[in-house]
Amino acid sequence: MVAIAKIGWSVMGTGTIATEHMVAAIRAFGHEPLWVVSRNREYANFFSEDLDIPNRSTEANRAVGDPSVSFIYVSATRDRRKHYIAAAAGACKDVLCDGPIAGNAKIASSLIERCQRSGVALIVNQPPRASTIHQVMQRLVTEGEIGSVKSVLVIRGGPYHPVPTRRSEYAPVEGDASLDTCVEDIDLGRFLTGANPLEVSALATRHGEGSGGQLAYAVYMSNNIVLQAYESFTTADMESLVMVAGDEGVLIANGTLNGRGTGTLIRRIDGRNELIPVRERDPYLAVVEGFTASLRRKNSWLADGQDNLIALRTAEAVAQAVKKRRSIVLEGVTPPQSKADKGVSA
Repeated sequence: MVAIAKIGWSVMGTGTIATEHMVAAIRAFGHEPLWVVSRNREYANFFSEDLDIPNRSTEANRAVGDPSVSFIYVSATRDRRKHYIAAAAGACKDVLCDGPIAGNAKIASSLIERCQRSGVALIVNQPPRASTIHQVMQRLVTEGEIGSVKSVLVIRGGPYHPVPTRRSEYAPVEGDASLDTCVEDIDLGRFLTGANPLEVSALATRHGEGSGGQLAYAVYMSNNIVLQAYESFTTADMESLVMVAGDEGVLIANGTLNGRGTGTLIRRIDGRNELIPVRERDPYLAVVEGFTASLRRKNSWLADGQDNLIALRTAEAVAQAVKKRRSIVLEGVTPPQSKADKGVSA
């Protein structure tokens, strides 16, 4: 009996523990990690041996050029992701990349264009989208279970902790946690509502090098939806909160952004709270399944490069709003007119 070759992956980067979970998810889905790439040869060797990946290299082109490799998973630090995405695009291999795909919108835009020219998919792993609870919330919103959505509130906070890692390939980049968190929360707001950011206002404090501080911002979005977020790396640990409020009800998710379990989902209707049971599943396996499904159909719950670009541009507008101490209209967007502007009395 002839064995059927499994679909091969190349893993680009060896830094975070989440990468090891993703390797296990790739195998659980019936595919096979064939290469690990790192610019640190020792780390590539260790990662390859620890996870039983047969090939390792410091050269991206060796891995992406292997005809046995169909997919590229990019988990390297943010400043290295652009090199691996570009290499994958050059080899016409579809890409799953941890978000954000770049440190700024300009680089992200160029990577998206390069992948489009090569005809390859650029799918982005934003962990909040993989939450079963957030997916149920999005479905309930789409089905009109809470009426017309008016606002989204995201709260998360605690002391600063660097990303968990067994081997740190590169020195941490200042502000990593702040930018990554901001992009995640903005993307989550778009995912839950289907609305797009139009205008941003924000304020912030600072607290030490690379650890961020307290950040509060509001985003006026299409369909007259307001996204409000509070993100802190200076407070005592608190339960995260994601709330979507409509004119007929409210959805409240607790503990979904702390990385310590599924959390809980409550629907509040007519002054009564209803606990919605949600079946827990492996978020890493869900990402791999969602990635392969997205290559066959357009409507995927996963973010693509364009989704990530919008979130990055909005996060940059948040930073500008903090610096300039005024609201920022996103580029190419006309701000909504007030009643006074339209000549209508309040």
